[in-house]
Amino acid sequence: MSYEALSELLQSVGEVVQLPELHGGICGALVAGGPRAAELWLEESLEADASQEPDETDALEAQQRASAEWPASLHAIVTASWQALEARELAFEPLLPDDEALLEEQVEALALWCHGFLSGLGVSAPDVGARAALSEGETEASADASLGEILSDFAEIARAGVTEDDSVDRAQAEFALAELKEYVRASVQIVFEELGARRAAAARDMH
Repeated sequence: MSYEALSELLQSVGEVVQLPELHGGICGALVAGGPRAAELWLEESLEADASQEPDETDALEAQQRASAEWPASLHAIVTASWQALEARELAFEPLLPDDEALLEEQVEALALWCHGFLSGLGVSAPDVGARAALSEGETEASADASLGEILSDFAEIARAGVTEDDSVDRAQAEFALAELKEYVRASVQIVFEELGARRAAAARDMH
């Protein structure tokens, strides 16, 4: 399904979380603990918003149809993301609006994606965040320093927005955004590689 179709489906089931944040959370859990961790993160994160229950019969029926379709779509997202990361061929892509979307929408989506990634990683592997927070100057493995730098960068991107300067020079802003997207895409693959041993340990613990 396309980004737009998945976004509409997510809204139709009454969830308030947006698709980029949801996919970021799935990927953060995947790199930390694999598919089972992603499924657990989803179970804990996706709670029905009772205040948004539809009043009209047609709306209720539409929501029920969407609710029946959504679990299969979620499973497909988890599976596709896991397979892309496991391929180790830089096939992974964050689930984001395409380049034709408004700049503001693209920036917000990337910020939400990074926020979701940090959330999924933190919930699935809280020890990783604490270990990765060490500065490069401390006597710790270089992998930890690299991981800490990436997570710090993701935290900065999670606060990103379109500035007045960006509005004036849209071409430069679009170029900078494209570079950030590529950085995020490649960095997720690096984090996946760095946490391979931890995922293996998590898989053993779950059995």
